[in-house]
This record gives sequence, C-alpha cells and structure tokens, in this order.
Amino acid sequence: MRKPRREPDPNRILALMSDVHLRLAGPRDQDALARLAALDDRVPPPGPHLIARADGEPRAAISLVTGEIIADPFRRSLELGELLRCHAAGARVRPSDPIPSVTRS
Repeated sequence: MRKPRREPDPNRILALMSDVHLRLAGPRDQDALARLAALDDRVPPPGPHLIARADGEPRAAISLVTGEIIADPFRRSLELGELLRCHAAGARVRPSDPIPSVTRS
C-alpha cells in the first residue's frame, strides 16, 4: 500500500530557495546584531560573529566565542542556525583574539 503523497511545505521550499550569504560581521553589522538579539529577547553574545543574511536581510548570527546563536524568531531560521554552526565549528576564538581573516585561493 502506498503512502498518500504529502504536499510540499511552501515555507520549507521558500527557505531552500532563499539567497543565503554567510560572512564575518563587521562594524556596519552592529545594528543588525542588536536587532536580532532584541527580536530573540536576548543580549547580544560576545563577538566576533558570523552572520547569515537571507535575501539580503540579516536573519541569524553566531558568536565565534560562545557558539550562541541569535535569530529572528519571526522568520524561518532553524536551517540558518545549523548552517552557521557548521561553518563556525572550527573557528572558535577568545573575545580578545583579532577577527580571523578569510583568505581565498
């Protein structure tokens, strides 16, 4: 007997189709980090941060010091948090460390 076919979740499809960019947060991202923390009802974790933007909007960020994630709770951000965790896994730093530079080959 076949299982009935489930209709795709439009929110999940939209999340998968979003244009996502990850990068180190800089001084120009401080307002976005503060906004994400406020929306998440939290204090911004210590930086430096890796920030995720979906379709040009900041949606989530991870502290490279603590691994703590702040995210917009009104947007689908679970996948962004997992993506941030994967990319930040080997990049933990102390608060006094300089922001790591990214080299491209």
